[in-house]
Amino acid sequence: MGLSLHNSVAVIQGYLGRKSSFVRTPKFNIKSIADSISTRGGYLTNKIPLTTVAEGILAFYFLIAIIAAIYYDDTTFIIFHLLLTFGYGGICFYSIKHLRSTHS
Repeated sequence: MGLSLHNSVAVIQGYLGRKSSFVRTPKFNIKSIADSISTRGGYLTNKIPLTTVAEGILAFYFLIAIIAAIYYDDTTFIIFHLLLTFGYGGICFYSIKHLRSTHS
């Protein structure tokens, strides 16, 4: 469920005819223990993508929805909101974790 925002952005870009670059799987040419990911290849970026920020906001939004559902004793959609919270939160967390781990 966490990938739905990313996939929606891709569909909208395709529908609008917007060209996007194809990003290949990074090849870092690491051959010895002295080589590191941060010194090899130009694939890494320092910026957090806007979609990652939006996924974090959505995770927080659905967490608030869960809290409100419990408070108002209306747990009709609580499982769905839990899935959305963990999905968006997981994608956001691992995107930021991956970004930080490759730059340290």
